[in-house]
Amino acid sequence: MYYMEWIQAMGRRKHKPGSWMDKVQQKTAADDAAFAQKMRAKGVRYGLDFREVDVTESRSATVDDNGAIYRKTTSCLDVCTYNDDKRGLLTLVLSVFCYALFFCAEFLVELLGQLITGRDYFGAELIPDAGFWFALIVSLVITPLLFYAFFRYLARFWRLEAFTMRRLVVRFNRDTRKVYFLRPAFLGGVKAYDWEIIDAGLPKDMPNHEGVGGMLVLVAKAEENDNPHMAFAVDGAFVGNACRDYQQLLSFWEYIRRFMEDGPDAVPEPRRRRRKWPNPLASMGTVSRLSLPGGFDLGRRLLWLRLVLTPVFVIWGLGHYASLLLCCEPRFPKAIRAASHESEARSLLALLGYNLLPPLYTAAGLWLYYAWQHDLDWRLPLQSLGWG
Repeated sequence: MYYMEWIQAMGRRKHKPGSWMDKVQQKTAADDAAFAQKMRAKGVRYGLDFREVDVTESRSATVDDNGAIYRKTTSCLDVCTYNDDKRGLLTLVLSVFCYALFFCAEFLVELLGQLITGRDYFGAELIPDAGFWFALIVSLVITPLLFYAFFRYLARFWRLEAFTMRRLVVRFNRDTRKVYFLRPAFLGGVKAYDWEIIDAGLPKDMPNHEGVGGMLVLVAKAEENDNPHMAFAVDGAFVGNACRDYQQLLSFWEYIRRFMEDGPDAVPEPRRRRRKWPNPLASMGTVSRLSLPGGFDLGRRLLWLRLVLTPVFVIWGLGHYASLLLCCEPRFPKAIRAASHESEARSLLALLGYNLLPPLYTAAGLWLYYAWQHDLDWRLPLQSLGWG
């Protein structure tokens, strides 16, 4: 779920004075000013022009691709964002809510139909009693309220993991010396920043402890800022998977830095490129690992708990897979694809394949399961088309 990206984008916008988000912006601005004053009093450099990391400086003797690479060419490196896999639960909850909406609407339509036709559910003459009128009045009140609450407040949050881009991508282009963020408009849109102004926010001399890892956060001064309480704003991306310790975080950054500074031959090929094909088994495996900042990973440490919670992860994994199917596979705008030397034909075929084939093979799989459960001939759809 792209909650952190949404909060970051909302922080750069102007909100209604006195609203909840406006008050959050005011508090954030006040806290930031107080922190800056405190750091300066200690003699610590702090400000917009100060960066923790110089992109020309090596910070690690080792490199680690972090299992976060989608694509590596001689000029470009496409990297995943941390929240690409953090999805599914919201889709499960709101799917249940949608089912409740459908049930309420169907029940209301049935009651109104009986009242109009004068016939009850069984076709007999309708004689409205107190129970009928109570159910009708409650339905007339509750159903519109539920629909209003869903479309006014809940539907917008569903976009944080469904009905949007299937993944957010950060592209590092060493030819143009740019870093590109591929995001939907409500999360900040597609942006390009100079490589030299990027800050990774990795403090020097930080001790390496197991569990002090987290995620790599790239930040740059935002091109646009409508926040009336801040003179400037930052834009950024949460890059890669969670790292188990600080050294792995530095090694992941070093992989990216060497690619941009020294070239593609300066870093090894990724051990395993991330796949873009939705897969229910892969979804279940993804959610069962959890993979939280600080190195908490059920796949590495608590395998027994992962096995005990298998039924939970199966249900969650189905929600994860459903959220992927409800999204579309994105691609960079044409100008960025051209600067990255992408083949237009190959890019178009990939876009069509990633968006059209998953619903098709999912429907085929569901039909095969249904046919097996009901002892039907799996070739019935083909026969209806005259192919069987």
